[in-house]
Amino acid sequence: DALMPGEGSGPASAAADAPEPVQPVITDEVNRNTLWFDSRFEAGNLARVVQVDEFEYDLFLMPDINTRAAASGGNTQWYYFAVGNTRSDAEYTFNLVNLVKPDSLYNLGMRPALYSKRAAASGHGWRRVGERVCYYENNFETETGQAYYTLTFTLSFPFDDDVCYLAHCYPYGYSDLSSFLAQLQSRSASFLTVQMSTLCTSLAGNKCPLLTITNFASPPEALLTRRAICFSARVHPGETCASWAVQGLVEFLCGPSARARVLRDNFVFKVVPMLNPDGVINGSYRCSLAGQDLNRQWLAPDRNLHPTIHSLKQMLKGLKATREVSLYCDMHGHSKRPNMFMYGCSSKSPLMRLRERVYPLLLHHDSLMFNYDDCSFKVQKCKESAARVVVWREFGVPNSYTLE
Repeated sequence: DALMPGEGSGPASAAADAPEPVQPVITDEVNRNTLWFDSRFEAGNLARVVQVDEFEYDLFLMPDINTRAAASGGNTQWYYFAVGNTRSDAEYTFNLVNLVKPDSLYNLGMRPALYSKRAAASGHGWRRVGERVCYYENNFETETGQAYYTLTFTLSFPFDDDVCYLAHCYPYGYSDLSSFLAQLQSRSASFLTVQMSTLCTSLAGNKCPLLTITNFASPPEALLTRRAICFSARVHPGETCASWAVQGLVEFLCGPSARARVLRDNFVFKVVPMLNPDGVINGSYRCSLAGQDLNRQWLAPDRNLHPTIHSLKQMLKGLKATREVSLYCDMHGHSKRPNMFMYGCSSKSPLMRLRERVYPLLLHHDSLMFNYDDCSFKVQKCKESAARVVVWREFGVPNSYTLE
């Protein structure tokens, strides 16, 4: 399993200030062998728990807001909750019983992520845990006959009377992004490399940050002629690995390395690190507060219902009018397929079709984590309103990708 920042040496930043759950009072009337659960904190998701045996629990997740969950299933996949009153000498079984995806990386070896508050005091952060992990179709159905799926696993907690957190992937909330941006801005001479602004506000009034990264010490005429490269992430709130990737990207682009300086001298980078802050805060997996997948709204985004997509599209339109946009990349996290790979587009022109595949091939040769063979360049009808396709077609950007 991959290590997150701080694992083994300090808490991962997403949990350095772990949310405080609401802890019940344990009395003689409450079985001291019974765990308590809570998800009433930022990005938390857990709706209900049923104890089915002394050390076994069925867990039900909260569907995305306004998604008609009884009929559609509500995109239940992201979970993040606290658990307390633990015993280290017991093996617990957790069954998450209302998941909606027909397959999962859990069937390829992925395991849940755990954070222990007592272990964090000794410098240990998030880690992958769990044995006998299995993901399978169960006997529950939605109103429309869609099957539900169960993720089941066993684990032993590291300490007695600990407060632990379990999550689908290493959490990264809106507060984590805000803390990172504040720390970035506080660095000496940061104004020479990065400028921060607000792209727009979300449905709930949360700011959607926009970062502009380049060498701002250059002459004005040099700034005007630089090509643009654009990145966005977290349009799907439950894909937290995208935020870790974009944070690493920003750290690199603003860093002191020779490669970063060359890039800043030659390009203007536009980065929107969190396109769906409302969904992130509320613990959704895929949708906005309007119950819509924002990555299917790019053809005609509504200024009021889809403000972040509308504003990003307008920003790209204005950017394209003043300079060449060399690349657009929307960062995601796939739930069923391993490795890093890209979805691109495919022109009817043989020359352009090859050009659109050059950048992924370069990544394949440059990184052991990226696999070109997993990439796809088909434009399916159901994806015609996705970011990469609209940016490719409407703005004529051949290097327009979804990075998984």
